Amino acid sequence: MVNRDSEPVHQPVPGNPYAQPVPPPGPTRRRGLALGAVAVAVVLILSGVGFYAVTRGDGDGGGSGSREPVAGQTRQSPDGARESAGPDRDADAKDDGSAAVIDVNAGRKPGEAKAWLAMNDIKLPGKGAQLLDLWHVPGIVAQAEHDEVTGYRIADGSKAWTVPLPGTVCDTPVNPTSDGKVVVAYTTRKSESGSKCDQLRMIDLRTGEKGWHKKLVDRGFWDGTSMTHVSITGSTVLVDQSATMRAYRIRDGKRLYTTERERKGGCSLDGVAGGSRLLQVESCQLGSPSTHGRLKKLDPRTGDVKWSYRTKKGWGIQKVYSVDPVVVTVQNRDELDKWAVVAVDDKGHQRSWISVDKGPHAFEMCAGAGDSGEGVQNCPGAAVSADTLYLASESDGDILGPNKVVAFDLGTGRPKWAAEVKGKRQITPVTVGGGDRPGVIVYVRATSGEPGQTVRFGPGGGKPDVLLRHTSSAQSMESGMFAGNTLYTGGRFFVTPSRLSGKSNGSAGEEGDARMLSFGR
Repeated sequence: MVNRDSEPVHQPVPGNPYAQPVPPPGPTRRRGLALGAVAVAVVLILSGVGFYAVTRGDGDGGGSGSREPVAGQTRQSPDGARESAGPDRDADAKDDGSAAVIDVNAGRKPGEAKAWLAMNDIKLPGKGAQLLDLWHVPGIVAQAEHDEVTGYRIADGSKAWTVPLPGTVCDTPVNPTSDGKVVVAYTTRKSESGSKCDQLRMIDLRTGEKGWHKKLVDRGFWDGTSMTHVSITGSTVLVDQSATMRAYRIRDGKRLYTTERERKGGCSLDGVAGGSRLLQVESCQLGSPSTHGRLKKLDPRTGDVKWSYRTKKGWGIQKVYSVDPVVVTVQNRDELDKWAVVAVDDKGHQRSWISVDKGPHAFEMCAGAGDSGEGVQNCPGAAVSADTLYLASESDGDILGPNKVVAFDLGTGRPKWAAEVKGKRQITPVTVGGGDRPGVIVYVRATSGEPGQTVRFGPGGGKPDVLLRHTSSAQSMESGMFAGNTLYTGGRFFVTPSRLSGKSNGSAGEEGDARMLSFGR
């Protein structure tokens, strides 16, 4: 059910663009991968990095990576965000690159890609903090961590800007708009426990400028803010609160429409997937023999339903691997170890059913990362092209053991090929190739003894092309990141941990401080 409505938006006040009404206190939702716990325990053993040279970008070289803007004095804005007292609008989001960048190229060998390593300079709580989705806009790679959103210069890893927030960021969209804008959800508290995720802030990733701010209203069980997710399609940001979704115009935060729980059909919202298409995931008739999952394609501007796909009885939709083409994971409601992948065509009809429990290879949904309340699009271990699903198989032996990438035909559901890399390493799909380099881009994970690689398998599988040989002098830091978040764009590979421990206290060079690592030619 769609209601077209509107509500007040807190726009920046002329003359003081970040002055906002003071939002009442409210908290966050916990978000993370199962491997985050491992990352906390083993994250980045930096005891052997004494030979690395610490640089400070192109700033004045002073301090130890202060998290405050360095241009001008700082002040407290009405919404609790720290601001610079500089004369122009974006002064509080600018940074002179003073965040620590570790030189990891001193021992680089011939043929290895040049790397940069950005250090964490945010003081974290004792339980640590999640690192969320990686975004890319021309010249900038950005990510949210704890109570900040930070943009790094792709060329050298120096900090381009920082947007501090009054509380923990609790959810981010997987993609920005075409012109580089995102809307993040956050709390007004620094704690992750018992908090409500009830604040929205629009940010321009190209400049680090803040846009509009909005406080969400908690209306109870079916429309609460303890589990809030955000996604972006076109010029619309979708915010799902429990079983209710609201759409806002990204330009100014105007509310466009609301989709509510369908009482007659017994269907309720599970999540929303954005990107080039807008998909709504629902569970229907839970607890009855007729229980099933439903997937709807919506018009992002109006909320009108374009088509609807229904799963078999007893199955529910869990994750969305791709919105174009539409590829989702489904799970048996009674036997939770039974799952499959479904491709849906442009009319909402089932294109193929991919049985992952048949054949010589075993698979885990989301590569075994589990689900701690993330959005439906947060699911590693797969990449999708127009006609092929590339899926990482289970590792052979221990958690970091070797595995393969298996390609499935989306038209038939049958496997096309399986491939591995030399040396029996663990590999995971990152994205698909394009242009004159079709196929799948794969990350060969670093081990305790070998650096990682970025490789490409062609459409027919076989021996991969090595795109980047990661520098061996960064191997210990790379392996400690456990492939938490990865991105490949413009010939560069980026990797961050999924979580940093509380030991990462903002002083460069201490255990757990490595934030982001990038390799490129």
